[in-house]
This record gives sequence, C-alpha cells and structure tokens, in this order.
Amino acid sequence: TSFERYCSLVEPCFLETGLSGAPLCEGGGDKAVTLDNVQEFVQQAARFWFDTGVSAQVSAFRAGLNDVFPLECLVTFSPTELREMFCGEDRIEWTEEQLLSHLHPGGGLNDKSATFKFLVAELLEMNQAERSRFLDFVSSCPRLPPGGIAKFHVDVFPDAGATKQGFPRSRACANQLYLPPYSSKDELHAKLHEAMHCSVGHHEQ
Repeated sequence: TSFERYCSLVEPCFLETGLSGAPLCEGGGDKAVTLDNVQEFVQQAARFWFDTGVSAQVSAFRAGLNDVFPLECLVTFSPTELREMFCGEDRIEWTEEQLLSHLHPGGGLNDKSATFKFLVAELLEMNQAERSRFLDFVSSCPRLPPGGIAKFHVDVFPDAGATKQGFPRSRACANQLYLPPYSSKDELHAKLHEAMHCSVGHHEQ
C-alpha cells in the first residue's frame, strides 16, 4: 500500500514527530511505525502533544499567571470572552470604509494610487481563511485584536526598486506592507496570494 511504501522510505518510529523528538514509549526510537501499530502511534502521539508532553508547561503557565492574576478571578468571564481577550476576534470582518481608515498609504502612495486601490479591492474579496493569511503575513497574528479592525492598522508603502514581477513583502513587527508597482488587480492577487501562502507567517524582512 501507499502507507507501507511511505514507511519503507521514511522509516517513522515512535518518536514525538514520527521522525524526531522525545520517545513516545520506552525504546520508541527503535520501534518502527507499521500498518499494524499506526493506531497505537497516533494515540500515543496525541497523548504526548496534548497531555504528557505539555503538562509541565501548562502547570508552569498556570502558576505564573496566578502570580499576577488569581485564577479564581477568571470565572468572571465566559470561555468566549476569554478566547477573544487572549486570541482576538473569531471572525475577520471589514468594510471598504474601514479598510480606507486603517490602511495607511505612505512613501508616495495615497488612497488614489492604483496599487493601493487594487489592495483594498483584493482584501474585500478575500474569504475568512485568506484574510487570516493576510493578517499573519503583515502582523504575524492571524486574527484581528480585541475590538476588531478598529484596533488594527497597516502602513502600506511602494517597494522602491521592485518590478511588477516581484512579490509583496512585509515587516510584521511594524505592521508594514511593501507593494511592487502592479499594473492590475489580477497581478496583485497572484503575487500577494503566493507570498502569503509561501511565507506561512515568516515573511519578515
């Protein structure tokens, strides 16, 4: 089967990732994953990733948090409220008016510049997954902060010296996006989406 062929080529074993990391059981580095025991591997890997492998870190996090904010105070908030406070907004919503207010063109770009207009139009058409990718690309966080787009901004600059064959780049630590001089929205769409998907949140420059 394809799985057996994969195992013969990669030789996974009972380690944290299947190839490296902490052993999932005694002698895990010497115990090969096979078609007969792959379910056992999945169960042990899940237990490691969500229980035994992180329990010490979770306990330390709880203790540290309790030092500055007593945990019993957290019962005041619902799970939804806590998730929003720590992780940001669940849905990424914005309108054209909001984008024009929170995308700040500079360096020679303005809200009448063709490239800037292409960007706004592209952002409006993005689905939720694509919007999340864009936020990760420009800010290293795939969600809007608590308060939504009203608490977020991106500075947009022309990429000096770049041609339209180039890709957008970002400085995620400063929420800055640099755009080559694309001549159409289709060009921006293709290059921006490739940059977002290839960066996986690490396109810092």
